Amino acid sequence: MRKLLAVATLCSAIWVSAVSAAELDAPVHGYEALYGTYINYSGSGLKDYGYVGTGYLSFGEKGNAVQLGYSYTYINYKTGSNLTQHDFTAAYSNTNGILRNHTFTLGGHYISSDDDLTDGGYTLFFDGTYNSYQKRYPYAFQWNGGLGFYYTRYPNTVDFYVFQFTPHTTVKLFSNYRQGALYLDLTGYAIHVNKASQVGLDKSNYYSAEAALRYYYGSYDVKVGGWLGKQVFAVKNMGFVVYNLSEKYKGGAELELGYTFRNGLRLSLNYTYNRYKELETDDSVNQSVVTVSLGYRF
Repeated sequence: MRKLLAVATLCSAIWVSAVSAAELDAPVHGYEALYGTYINYSGSGLKDYGYVGTGYLSFGEKGNAVQLGYSYTYINYKTGSNLTQHDFTAAYSNTNGILRNHTFTLGGHYISSDDDLTDGGYTLFFDGTYNSYQKRYPYAFQWNGGLGFYYTRYPNTVDFYVFQFTPHTTVKLFSNYRQGALYLDLTGYAIHVNKASQVGLDKSNYYSAEAALRYYYGSYDVKVGGWLGKQVFAVKNMGFVVYNLSEKYKGGAELELGYTFRNGLRLSLNYTYNRYKELETDDSVNQSVVTVSLGYRF
């Protein structure tokens, strides 16, 4: 599958639903990053390997933020052919402006691909999240909960759509000077595929659940996560990842290590493992993804 760029990339760092009240008052803040990803397919009758290059930029002022992303994906097939794809994403977020203690995000994702079925596909998304902070200084983040809505349409050949409903929450388990900080992320996915049989699927509805722990201590951060269930044509990471092949995913795991330097640079290494079934060959595939990223917060 071609769109592995973000399980191992954008999921590492940027979305700031846990931003503090003090940071919202900063004049201008942002994050820029570059990601390089290598993908290996074990057991696949079609795919050999692939790689992805991703650029990301986020900037904002007083609760308003804009996020931009571009990715180039290349997949080498065992048949001697290859696939190239370009992905473009843009999103706008408002925190505490429209409604106090809430973050609202809307945006879109566009795909330009060699694949006839999904070339020209686009995703429109909206997410509303409630953020809970301490009532006393320093008004630190405690937890949040939200709902995401994603509509994806692939109009080129079959002309079908995918609707996804994504409840999610982040809870701060603890945060102090001596122990560092530990967060728990929980996400659910309910996916409905229109004209499922015409794109090789045996049913229209798919469900899954994802959990991750993120630990921060000094300049170091670690993330461990995994998911179970079934996913097809899933949208992840607030619209920055779109899985646009008719492959049935059955679960996966993730490990990420990061280090932030004093000058604001962050270096990370991410390993992701996924299992899926190729509908064309009926093969069960083990997918390994390694991503190195370098980002800078300003």
